Amino acid sequence: MAGHTVNLTLPQMELMTVNYYDDHAFISGVSQLNYVTPPAGYGSQFSSAKGLLTGTRTYRLGDPSRYTVSAFYYDHRGRIVQTRSSNSLGGYDDEYFGYTFTGKVMRHQLVHSAPGKTTQTEVYAYDYGTPATNPTERLLAVTHKLNGSAAVTLAQYTYDEVGRVQTKKLATETSTYSYNVRSWLTGIAGTRFNQTLAYNTAVNGITPSTLRYNGNIGAMKWKAGDETTERGYKLSYDGLNRLTAATYGEGTSLTSSLNRFNEAVTEYDKAGNIKALERQGKLDSGYGMMDNLTYSYTGNRLTKVSDAVITPITYTGAFHFVDRANVANEYTYDLNGNATKDLNKNITSITYNALNLPGVITFADGNTISYGYDGAGSKLSVAYTAGGTTTKTEYASNKVYKNGTLSMILTEEGYITLSGSTPSYHYYLKDHQGNNRVVLNQTGTVEQVNHYYPFGGLFGEGIQTVNQPYRYNGKELDRELGLDIYDYGARNYDAALGRWLSVDPMAEKYYSISQYAYVANNPVRLIDPDG
Repeated sequence: MAGHTVNLTLPQMELMTVNYYDDHAFISGVSQLNYVTPPAGYGSQFSSAKGLLTGTRTYRLGDPSRYTVSAFYYDHRGRIVQTRSSNSLGGYDDEYFGYTFTGKVMRHQLVHSAPGKTTQTEVYAYDYGTPATNPTERLLAVTHKLNGSAAVTLAQYTYDEVGRVQTKKLATETSTYSYNVRSWLTGIAGTRFNQTLAYNTAVNGITPSTLRYNGNIGAMKWKAGDETTERGYKLSYDGLNRLTAATYGEGTSLTSSLNRFNEAVTEYDKAGNIKALERQGKLDSGYGMMDNLTYSYTGNRLTKVSDAVITPITYTGAFHFVDRANVANEYTYDLNGNATKDLNKNITSITYNALNLPGVITFADGNTISYGYDGAGSKLSVAYTAGGTTTKTEYASNKVYKNGTLSMILTEEGYITLSGSTPSYHYYLKDHQGNNRVVLNQTGTVEQVNHYYPFGGLFGEGIQTVNQPYRYNGKELDRELGLDIYDYGARNYDAALGRWLSVDPMAEKYYSISQYAYVANNPVRLIDPDG
């Protein structure tokens, strides 16, 4: 700067992403990224891409020698018709898009390859009917084909007179949706999952303790899987719409088995940090208080949690807070506000990358969890090392590999597993928030049932015949090595504490609320899409 002296030494710069515009000269001879003539029914490239993003180069954080490159191709209306990308496995992910006359995606093909792996080709088709039968062009059905196999219907929809989804069919399950005059969802009725939501009036046998006219849910109940039991909560809030109590009950009116799975925040501070929380649930014998927590803070940073419940819970799958430390600073932080230690999980160190995403988590026993991310914040891999043995999960597009073997292909309504070359489709039945409540296979057999506390913890009752990790809000729950953390993308969430591990990247937009508070402490009504 002319006329000024700045005593500043810049650190070594690390490229994270590079964007290219207007043309595709950046490809520089990588033939796999060149535009190819698409299959019939897909859009074609227009000769000019002036003003449009034509490509990206995304570096792996911590290893600038490794990067992926994507090329984007557009039609004459500026719509993407083809993307061609290298992936972190050393292969390529190619996508093709076809559109209706009015610009809705009509078909979408994905081709995934990696060295030593079978190429996977997926084709989505979206049915909007005809102008005569469906003049509003609402989506009627989605089908999916894998590797040339017969098309499988993922979802079918019908709508009511004002355009709200009336029914949705997945596999053998048809869910019917009902609404009140404000178009607030009041019910989901199906064979494998039912839910009732009550706001300001009694609905299907349940009455809120206090009538709610502002959109807060006053009471809810559900029935999941093959269970015959209706479960639910009556919900209480303070004057700032923060949840204060979720009182559990069973039966049509929620009057039996009272309090078995209560969750209550008995005190907040002025910034919305939880200061005291009580949680009841399944014990090794019977039901009772699992957690009676008191939180200590320095500013908004949690420093210590004490649990007045000292009886251990030892059954497999128990989800609750475990008080393993009793020191002044059980949690420590870096200068960006990321938690670097959690002695109650036996975590002695957490390192972070430039995007405030975890790099390595180290436990007191020497076990580690190591993460790989790219410069866009996409998770590429997780490696778990315990007792000298390492297992690795890798993510490429919508493919999940476990120790080098394709484990899951994620779809719009669930996921696919492969037995040899034979695909098996699995479907998520979701509640009003998008929480995955039930997993069905393609014949309608129940494979997983999840019951949630309001802040996202799992009941000690359910069905887990498949170990699929996408649960609360549809987010991946990592239970390896006792971590018990939900990955939301931008941040990780501890449902046992009802808090994030890092500062909200959009904290300046919500300055009146603690940067660590989860959805303004209204977790039954609100969700956070990406952390």
